[in-house]
Amino acid sequence: MGALLYQIAAHENAVVDTARILVLRKSLGDQRCREVIDEVVFHLSDRLGLLQSALESGDTVEIGALAGRLASLSEQVGLADFARVCRDLLACVESGDAIATAAVGARLFRLGEESLFTVMLYADQSAL
Repeated sequence: MGALLYQIAAHENAVVDTARILVLRKSLGDQRCREVIDEVVFHLSDRLGLLQSALESGDTVEIGALAGRLASLSEQVGLADFARVCRDLLACVESGDAIATAAVGARLFRLGEESLFTVMLYADQSAL
């Protein structure tokens, strides 16, 4: 009798709320919209790096603060799924569940890179 092996995909597709970007584009114009998205993506990348350090050191106060900042920033550029996972991470930290915090943190990093790339790609293509 052999053991069953399950393969779990370690990749998640990012979803961009295109309506949010269109609102930004209409209110700011093409150039300023692109600048705002670039700036938000830079801040998200920076905070993801800080979050990784906080998770490695177990600094739950910093993890919670960064998760909240990441959620609000990502919503500004239409990354609703990414924002939801950030809020999930915050909930894990608040509940004191270290295993869930590590698991959701790992999920956030998988989704993060793809989300940042997708929103920048969409912003570039929709400006054409």
